[in-house]
Amino acid sequence: MATSPPAQSSEHGLSAIDQFCALTHDTSELKARHVRGIISSLVFVCLVLCLCMGFFAWRANAVEQQRTVLVQELRAERALRIEATLAARDVEMDVATSALDTRVRRDIVDQTMVQQQQRSAELEQLAEKIAQEKLIEAGCVTPKSILTASGL
Repeated sequence: MATSPPAQSSEHGLSAIDQFCALTHDTSELKARHVRGIISSLVFVCLVLCLCMGFFAWRANAVEQQRTVLVQELRAERALRIEATLAARDVEMDVATSALDTRVRRDIVDQTMVQQQQRSAELEQLAEKIAQEKLIEAGCVTPKSILTASGL
């Protein structure tokens, strides 16, 4: 069987090869448009992703700066709290020391007063005894000496 080129029909105006080429060309053009659409979509998605990444990087930087500021404020607040606590403890110690000093001084004064009273009583007794001895030596008789001698 011999193959002969297909005859062109005047009714169709195009040969089968031309029709195949036209279909192939239409299909490749359709594929090219489809590929261009996909490429433009991918470019758009990549652009959106880049913009989102830039926004999140900017936001992360802002959050980091806020965190740094908050950390500095926290450190300053801790330092002030520690300073206030130490000052309060110093005042407590001063008050306790003052109270202790006052109590110790009061105890010392009270003890000294008791000792002075005892010494005063002893000296008074000694003075009375010496006065009696002097009266006895002088041979002086007084109403008080008579009462004292009689034990009244």
